[in-house]
Amino acid sequence: MAKQSVKSRPEKAARRNSLDVECATRTYDYLMSVFQSSPVAFISLDSKLRIMLFNRSAQELTGFEGNEMFGRRVTNIIERSRLRRVILTLRGRDELSSDGYITKLRGKNGADIPVRVKVSPLIGKERKLLGVLVIATDLREVKRFQSKLLEAERLAAITETAIGINHGINNPLCAILGNTQLLLMEKDKLDPAIIKKLKSIEKEINRIHEFAGRLARISKPVLKEYVGGKLMLDVEQSEVSGSSPKRKKRKS
Repeated sequence: MAKQSVKSRPEKAARRNSLDVECATRTYDYLMSVFQSSPVAFISLDSKLRIMLFNRSAQELTGFEGNEMFGRRVTNIIERSRLRRVILTLRGRDELSSDGYITKLRGKNGADIPVRVKVSPLIGKERKLLGVLVIATDLREVKRFQSKLLEAERLAAITETAIGINHGINNPLCAILGNTQLLLMEKDKLDPAIIKKLKSIEKEINRIHEFAGRLARISKPVLKEYVGGKLMLDVEQSEVSGSSPKRKKRKS
């Protein structure tokens, strides 16, 4: 019995080791599944700024495959001038912020991708710094939303200005137009030169009315360069509700 007991000890130890390996493998597979399934880009770097892990979201964000990025320097996707926070974290000098910071990644096609980056140190045994985890959130959709919001705010400002213009100039313009038309009703008694000037006044008043009306109906503003490099609203080329945008005249 004693011999059987002694003989079974190595078997029990081997079984325990096998279970430990199986448990470790399951834990590793589970953690890798979490890492790969994250909706945000995870990029794990070693202490020499080499890419060790590059999850699916990072691949979709940049266009690079994980196997082509493994072992490569992170400077392939982040310019050295933008790595200051990552380097400070490696040196233990950076105060971690929950908000992270905004920077740009370089995609496989060479395009800059705006991202919000958070950097977290990877700590091993005995508090040894092994590297950093870079978490990047794509800001392109946010930028597009901000652009649309800015356009909406600009359109609201134009509409408010147009209402103010209409309110401020309509009454005096109506009075001027009315008196001009009354004078033209007695054109038989007027000098031809005066009649010509009155018709010119009538035409310009109607033009102002049309301009103010179009300004109030602008749905998609178009800007053009003005004197001194400043931008001004191109009322004629801007789209208005209920009509198509005017085509620019070709220069002959």
